[in-house]
Amino acid sequence: VEAYRRAITLDPNYALAWASLAFTYAASVLNADARPADVGPPARDASARALRANPELAEAQSVAGYVNWVFDWDWPEAERRLRLATRLDPGAAVLYRSLGHIVSQAGRDAEAEAAMTRATELDALDPVSHALWAQVSFQGGDAAAAIRHARQAILIDPTLWMGHMELGQAYALDGQADLALEALADGTRLSGGNSKPTSLRGYVLARTGR
Repeated sequence: VEAYRRAITLDPNYALAWASLAFTYAASVLNADARPADVGPPARDASARALRANPELAEAQSVAGYVNWVFDWDWPEAERRLRLATRLDPGAAVLYRSLGHIVSQAGRDAEAEAAMTRATELDALDPVSHALWAQVSFQGGDAAAAIRHARQAILIDPTLWMGHMELGQAYALDGQADLALEALADGTRLSGGNSKPTSLRGYVLARTGR
């Protein structure tokens, strides 16, 4: 945040810096347990400034869709923005990754799988794409695929807490509670205590009578 704000001070019309600042705030809700009430207003403001500075910038449209998704739960508008972003920059893997995650939330599993496939075709070594593909497969009820994608994320980056969390979630779906608890413990440790692997671990413990 400090670096992006310094860039904006140097160039108040730097659309990419505004978009990146907006994404940092918005993603902190999921990645750092930030309170939406705290980071929502600066995320919305930065996103609006990015769009005003350059509405043809894929990152500006993408982060506007991300804000629609994270704070508003407005799936149709989020999808519209992400699809526009992919047309503006069809070679950006992160855009397909976000699009796949959003259409998966809407229950359109085949479209989500296609988007995640495209994301990893464009950037096969991005561990976050593989981790989010595990989430897409989990939401589609495919435990084996979710385990496979989560393992790939961890293979690329063993320190990615999201990969371990996704592996634990997939193991839980597959009925392998002990492996789930082990993976979720790793996710909790590597994340510094993020609520997601911690709460999932509590869920698995409860399901197994512990």
